Amino acid sequence: MGISLTFGVNSLWQKREEKKRTKEMLILVRNELVSNKNHFKFHEKEMKKDGYIYKMILDAKNDLTAIPKDTLELYYTRTMNIRIVPISTSAWQILQNSEMIQKMTNKELVIRLTDCYTAMNAWYEFITNDYWNVKKKMIFLDEGDAFKFFVTILKNAEFRNFCYMFRVDQESMWMAFFGIDAVIDYSLLLLDKHGDYRYDMDENDNELQKFANEKYDREFLKKDTINNNLIE
Repeated sequence: MGISLTFGVNSLWQKREEKKRTKEMLILVRNELVSNKNHFKFHEKEMKKDGYIYKMILDAKNDLTAIPKDTLELYYTRTMNIRIVPISTSAWQILQNSEMIQKMTNKELVIRLTDCYTAMNAWYEFITNDYWNVKKKMIFLDEGDAFKFFVTILKNAEFRNFCYMFRVDQESMWMAFFGIDAVIDYSLLLLDKHGDYRYDMDENDNELQKFANEKYDREFLKKDTINNNLIE
């Protein structure tokens, strides 16, 4: 009986420690999600500032003289700005490569987090490859003159199409940011709602769509019309 009791106590202690370590690891994952959410917000803000400029330049078409010189210089300085903030996946990678994830009793949470990180990586790759790489190409056109720079942009089919795609009134472009924000928020909601980091998916996957729709109604429809504050 003594031996059985000892093994029983040890087993309970080990399970308790495993649960404690898993919870601590998921708290790190949660913090990582919050950090990445802020990074995506930063990228959205920076890209919208550029998007406002693209809209003004494209609307001016070949009559850039209609834009005041000092404003054009401001647009030029803004367009030359490039700053990429990398997202972090280290906490999630550690969890993925550990035995903890294999012992998590709720596999649905693992699936949700996996989908979230997959979406974040895909969107970040899009930002760095499809957006910032083209902006880097723009820098090579720099002649030190704002007017000449934007004339060259308008004459170049690749850059003109790029500007059109990312102009700030292309709502479908910015809905993608809203989508990734909803995915991260939903993952955070699940983690915060269940202190032991366990939940059921019996209510089916419509919960994510419902959450995203409600988030859209609360936030996205409240946006102001585009104005010069975007480049301040």
